[in-house]
Amino acid sequence: MFLRRGNKMTKITEVLDYLEENLDPIHIDNVKVHIKKTLNYQQTDRIAINVYRPFETGFEYYPYIEAFTDMNKMMVNELIPCCGNPNLKADYIPMIRANFGVGTLPSLFGLKCKVLENNLPWVEHTDVKNIMSLLNKGVPSLQSGLGGRALETIDFYHKQLSAFPKCRDLIKIYHPDLQGPFDVAHLIWGSDIYMAVYDEPEMVHELLQLVTETYISYMKELKKVLNDEDGEFNYHWGTLFPGKVLLRDDSPVVLSKDMYEEFVQPYDEQILKAFGGGSIHYCGRGDQWVFKMMETKGLKGLNFGQPPNMEFGIDFIEKLHNGLKVHKIAVCSYYIDSKDVGRLVNSEFSTGITFSSNVNNLKEAQDILNLVGYN
Repeated sequence: MFLRRGNKMTKITEVLDYLEENLDPIHIDNVKVHIKKTLNYQQTDRIAINVYRPFETGFEYYPYIEAFTDMNKMMVNELIPCCGNPNLKADYIPMIRANFGVGTLPSLFGLKCKVLENNLPWVEHTDVKNIMSLLNKGVPSLQSGLGGRALETIDFYHKQLSAFPKCRDLIKIYHPDLQGPFDVAHLIWGSDIYMAVYDEPEMVHELLQLVTETYISYMKELKKVLNDEDGEFNYHWGTLFPGKVLLRDDSPVVLSKDMYEEFVQPYDEQILKAFGGGSIHYCGRGDQWVFKMMETKGLKGLNFGQPPNMEFGIDFIEKLHNGLKVHKIAVCSYYIDSKDVGRLVNSEFSTGITFSSNVNNLKEAQDILNLVGYN
């Protein structure tokens, strides 16, 4: 099935028609039950794993630069990953989001986002003089920048899904990428923030507090229109995460443990407290403070982004596992190379952690699922 180059609304309808026909509510409900048990450290009969493979539905992505300015095209792009799994009964939950990238929250403060070479947007940071002005103005309008556009996009998604009963009930709309307080401050200030934590710590703290208050205010607005919560879990990235929000702490990976404790953890804790707990993602190796992160009040789950030039695998998760169990912190969608999946069978990792892996085709995906005892 290939999309026709025609009316852009027809394209959404074609994808939703496909999903309405192919989504399996019983399977999706079973997946949710299994993932919840796993993340709650309950005993399970197999590991929870989602297997990503090249899509074979024939649906075509729009260039992101077009989707960034057209909510119709953005919705098609968000729906396509939901189409790659209906006939593969892995641990996947269909979901979509308003995907404006890391600049969503910084844009509320007037910062500009730029789409380069069809990649997700980057933020043009500002100078200290303008940061002082932002501090004097306080929490900005939640409709400014990309704030209003994200809310409009979510409303648009709901309206499109409403004509497809199964899609409406099964496809969740999860919260946009608002990053975390230090990440947003980094996007606003630029790389000079790493000197400012030494030279102008009070100003950095003021900015972090403003960003934190803005995050909480805007997320509360988003929560009014999202359906991204399931009890004590939230939908994100095709799976469930413990708690109600998913913070990002990518920028802090280069900070020392002491700097992390001063400039990152207290602001993360404010957000987690405001929403009754949540999870944190970070890319790279934060070994210098990851065990301190486990002590974060309100932290219920972790997710590790794994750049290809860094070694993670089973050895890394073994290093963390005892600390994670002590604090009852789950690990969500931990990437494992397909050749190592067999090592997980009947291992200590059958609970407390969900996995993901990449394969080249449907047969390889099915082989992995058979290996772990997926029925």
